[in-house]
Amino acid sequence: MLSPPATDPTRIALVDDDPSIRRGVGRMLELSGHRVTTFGSAEALMAGDPGLSFDCLVLDIHLPGLSGPECYGGLQARGDAPPAVFITAHDATETQDMLQRVGPATCLRKPFRSQQLLEAIRDAIALAGSAPGGATLRQCGG
Repeated sequence: MLSPPATDPTRIALVDDDPSIRRGVGRMLELSGHRVTTFGSAEALMAGDPGLSFDCLVLDIHLPGLSGPECYGGLQARGDAPPAVFITAHDATETQDMLQRVGPATCLRKPFRSQQLLEAIRDAIALAGSAPGGATLRQCGG
């Protein structure tokens, strides 16, 4: 009996300046069957190998240098912006304003549960594949 063909793992870029977040969240995503590439800054993601492509980005909002939303805006401008889930420890009006400028996005407040992030990634990818205008901003929450 033949086994069903294996599906390719979802390719995720995780961008956070906190090494413990990159290790912990990256490991959790890998254990959940995703292929994860981590970056310590938005600039590192932007300067990465142009041959790398991702199905979803998990971006910290408040990064030294280029912020997560600024990075995402830059990726959008060059036509290289997969769906994104933003994460933050600082939920404030200015955070929501930054996210509004890059379009519909999902935002999770740290600390979040593993299942919340997995669902947010799944939803972001599904919404990106739906009709234009189908995505909505999900307020930061924990």
